[in-house]
Amino acid sequence: MTISALLTESGITCSVSHGDLGPWDSISLTALVYDSRRAAADTAFVCMPGARLDGHDFAQAVYDAGCRIFFAERPLPLHDDALVIVCPDTRAALPYLSDAFFGHPQRELCIIGITGTKGKTTVANLIASAANDAALPCGTIGTIGITFGDTLLPTVNSTPESYEIHRAFRMMADAGMKAVAMEVSSLALVRNRVDGIRFDIGVFTNLTEDHVSPIEHPDFEDYKNAKLRLFSMCDFALISADDPITSDVIAACRAPYQTYGFSDHADFRAENITPWKSDTALGLTFDLFCSGKTQTASLRLPGECNAHNAVCAAAVLMRLGIAEDLILPALAKATVPGRLEMVDAFDDCTVIIDYAHNEMSMRSLLETVRMYKPRRILCVYGSIGDRAQHRRRELAEVTGDLADYAIITTDNPGYEDPEAIVGEIASYYTDDMCPHTVIADRERAVLHALSMARPGDVLLFCGKGHETYQLVRGLHVPFSEKAIILQYAEEHRRRVGVLETEKVTV
Repeated sequence: MTISALLTESGITCSVSHGDLGPWDSISLTALVYDSRRAAADTAFVCMPGARLDGHDFAQAVYDAGCRIFFAERPLPLHDDALVIVCPDTRAALPYLSDAFFGHPQRELCIIGITGTKGKTTVANLIASAANDAALPCGTIGTIGITFGDTLLPTVNSTPESYEIHRAFRMMADAGMKAVAMEVSSLALVRNRVDGIRFDIGVFTNLTEDHVSPIEHPDFEDYKNAKLRLFSMCDFALISADDPITSDVIAACRAPYQTYGFSDHADFRAENITPWKSDTALGLTFDLFCSGKTQTASLRLPGECNAHNAVCAAAVLMRLGIAEDLILPALAKATVPGRLEMVDAFDDCTVIIDYAHNEMSMRSLLETVRMYKPRRILCVYGSIGDRAQHRRRELAEVTGDLADYAIITTDNPGYEDPEAIVGEIASYYTDDMCPHTVIADRERAVLHALSMARPGDVLLFCGKGHETYQLVRGLHVPFSEKAIILQYAEEHRRRVGVLETEKVTV
């Protein structure tokens, strides 16, 4: 795309402060970049102010790298062969430039935006899993990454920068996707990452005290108002009927809407929620009521909150036009990577990988599992380095109270000494808490827990979830908890097979 076509298609307000637009009219851009390290010839650099760094300060370095086209909020002191296009707000311009650059791919997709404090990842992945099973190709954008077909691309944030979103839309559309379920964070809404997207369906899950800090939202009201912005950007909304701010969401909604949840007045609701367990899995059944009909649903995810998530997903799937007789069987098979994900490792106990990494999520996980009356709960967990040190005491207290055995290990130690982190966590255990051991090497900790497994146990591997790395001293060191578990399980089956064969031979 040429620069003049980009300006025409994006519709942004701008002016040329430096250089001549003419010579660039016949040159095609290969990319828009906002990271100076990715700048090169035939790219356009978008100078965006950030929390710590300002892209304008890197303009000369970008010029030296061969880039000659700049979007900026002020004139730049560059040579005459540079084209500087001034916009009032480059961050606000980027989503429109990105949409135009990739040929408006959002027009080729049904876009579902999901916002709320909890449940975004689970809802998005339940929607996509069930939609794909029902032959409606659907991708996701969120905490787990950008997924479509067999493709998985990592994301830095739950909702990436606008350029990455529109690039993902283009890849999905070109791969034959018809829909995308994406997590929409509060920061994405206030930092212009989703500006210009017209969501076919906007979803509200819930809102709790979270993300209030000097670098996020100054107070809960600001956090709430950020979430509400989504409901002025969608053509239809599905709103939880069970949240204290439900009435605020409805008031902010500028589109037709329906409600879902547990409340009697919800348009889609779950009733008669009943836990079930097998030798290797935990789940639940519930009655799904909608349109005057009641159907029995089953889910391979434990916890009442997941009945709520599943009702939401079912409502979205119906809105997408998927036949009702396909939705519940698809949801019954659906799983969410790293969120109460059950790994088939043994024939007589349950192995779960989960992202729980703070007091609230760990307590919810342990209380949910405890409801299923396991023989023992063995919990492997750690706490991140470099920040959020308060979590260490909180995690020790909740696991010490609710687990039967804890194995304390590393979880993205960063630049801190892993031994010091696990030692600090262990120091908070008292005599009245559950037994525990400390194994700083996470792979050894995982293997130790697996070796302790007995019939009827539930083994919880907490904190890493879907992640396939450990963050150590600025490096992403490859680490897959699931792969370690599956390899151990395969070797265990082989050992058991050999023993059984020896018994028969004797």
